[in-house]
Amino acid sequence: MRIIHELDEMIEVARGWIMGGAVGFVPTMGNLHNGHLTLIQAAHKECEMSVVSIFVNTLQFPSLEAAQHYPHTIQRDLQLLRTTDVDVVFLPSHQAVYPPTFSTYVTPTGPLAERIASERGTEFVRGFSTGIVKFLQIVRPDVAFFGQNAVQQVALVRQLVRDLSIDVTLRVLPVVRESDGLAASSLNIRLSSEQRRAATALYKALLAGKTLIEQGERRTETIKQTIQTVLAAHPQLTAQNICLCHPDTFLEMEEATPGMLLRISTQIEDIHLTDNIVWMANGQWRT
Repeated sequence: MRIIHELDEMIEVARGWIMGGAVGFVPTMGNLHNGHLTLIQAAHKECEMSVVSIFVNTLQFPSLEAAQHYPHTIQRDLQLLRTTDVDVVFLPSHQAVYPPTFSTYVTPTGPLAERIASERGTEFVRGFSTGIVKFLQIVRPDVAFFGQNAVQQVALVRQLVRDLSIDVTLRVLPVVRESDGLAASSLNIRLSSEQRRAATALYKALLAGKTLIEQGERRTETIKQTIQTVLAAHPQLTAQNICLCHPDTFLEMEEATPGMLLRISTQIEDIHLTDNIVWMANGQWRT
């Protein structure tokens, strides 16, 4: 496992990959969990080279203080990565990625960006987009791996790849869940025992919506009300958004149809938690 800190070194290494086979890339902000390990295993299996980045992208947070609340567990992460077959760990400093002279940002526009900004803020859309485009340019992967739990980010990356003609294929793997159904997330470590019990309501609420659909209900408002009822039983949760929508555009659907995303966005104090399931086009469910 090679650890690279400098951008110039990562760029030079990436240049040498052209004849070495496919490169799989797993971008992370650290505090690695089983979901990340699943992505890393897939990258190793499907590609000749695998790269994991660890970088807390401060641009996508509303403030530097908010970014500092994100769990930083670099030594634990590196120890965990040594148990995998990852080839390169890209571990740049904030100063390297965003030097004092940095002044070029990627700012997506359009309905998708507006919908995500209405929930996460314009700084999230701009910050995430700037960071991911920069990392894709530095690492130059053939395939970038994401988890279905990051469905907003995946939709944004799809738009960026399409609009900016970035030569990369996206692979999206199903949500990895803990034993209590909670979607694996780097933020779960910040939850108290009581908050974690409340957070499991997200998956239960989604399954309640799924059951209603399987019983023949198609009215999205009725399904959303059922989901909201499950969430409302846990006052620690503040529901920000419940949507039944297209997974790429986040356009709300008037009726539940196969190919639809059921997604919940909530807040527990200052912790943003999301979960989703997909009613696939073949009628099966990805939960």
